[in-house]
Amino acid sequence: MFKSVKLLGLFSSIAFLSSCGGGAATKNEKKQSDSSKGVVADSLLNKKWDRKYNDYSRFLAGLPALPGATISFDDSSSSGFISFKSNWENMEKQRLVKMREWANTELYTHIKRQDKLFYPFSGADFLHAYQFFPDAKSSLYLANESVGVIPDLEKMTPAQRANYHKQIEKALMDIFKKSYFITSHMMDDIPEVKGLIPIYMVFMAKTGHEVLNIELIDLSKDGVIARTGKATGAEGVRITYRPEGKTNDIRVLEYFNCDATDKGMQNKPQVLAYVRKFGKCNVFFKAASYLMHWDFFSEIRNATIEVADGIVEDDTGIPLKYLSKDFNYWLYGRYSKPVKDFGKGGYQPDLAKAYGDSTKVKSLPFSLGYHWQDHNQNYMVYKRK
Repeated sequence: MFKSVKLLGLFSSIAFLSSCGGGAATKNEKKQSDSSKGVVADSLLNKKWDRKYNDYSRFLAGLPALPGATISFDDSSSSGFISFKSNWENMEKQRLVKMREWANTELYTHIKRQDKLFYPFSGADFLHAYQFFPDAKSSLYLANESVGVIPDLEKMTPAQRANYHKQIEKALMDIFKKSYFITSHMMDDIPEVKGLIPIYMVFMAKTGHEVLNIELIDLSKDGVIARTGKATGAEGVRITYRPEGKTNDIRVLEYFNCDATDKGMQNKPQVLAYVRKFGKCNVFFKAASYLMHWDFFSEIRNATIEVADGIVEDDTGIPLKYLSKDFNYWLYGRYSKPVKDFGKGGYQPDLAKAYGDSTKVKSLPFSLGYHWQDHNQNYMVYKRK
């Protein structure tokens, strides 16, 4: 989730953070129908893909060009790429590898790692979701950030491409340091990187995936349709990808920009309908601004609980009081008061009490969320009873 740097007040902050704002149609509909069940349509297995999406993604991620690349990678040895590589390697060592180890020893004893994934208030955070849910073939992300555009790297000069990559690195600095994006930085400080699509491209390439297709979509009242102009429903993007070397392991991620408040859900009821149609899945929350704690996020909270079979979250996600009846749960790390940006909002006395029993709390080997400075980070794993 993206977090604002300075909050003028809790409710004004929440209003800001939550304003989350191919083939033929029959094939798109079939693909979506199948992916909603966690199965990708057979028609995708033999489809010929435009390799530019993967070439672009590898360039943005600072990876070597593959034979026959559609753009020159000669400028990939610039200082910007070298700095990017160093920052990424440090993050891998300090955080990502520890997340994967914890997932293997703890997480998968409680949840099914191959289930579909629903990630509310996600932004473009494919990176951390993938560490926990590497086998999800179908993923649904929702947040307040603009979908954006695919950078036209072929029309850029080598110098322009190198500068664009520096902007990508700037966009990721908060991820490198804090593990979450900051909305104002993304919106105001790096206008060259328009929207979330380029960030998804970087994260998919750097986690060992081949990006097959990037398609702008619109979640209308009639369902998901491809679009070429402005969205009339909920602005979205569908990314088709697969792990490198696994030809038949095709996966689909859909991201929609939406206003997740109750008012926003009333204005665009197809979003909640789509979440419910997505069906039973794993759910992930990270640095979610405590939005699910408030009454005016009750619609998306209820829909999320309805589809959740497993939930992995820090205390910024759905409060314990809404889950304890229907879910078993396991506690990790340390529970402390929310960081000062959120004032007194978000504190859970019942969760504090649960964490007070040290015999029921295990250690957390990584920091992932708002407590990156004091490392009083917590994560909870829920499994439906």
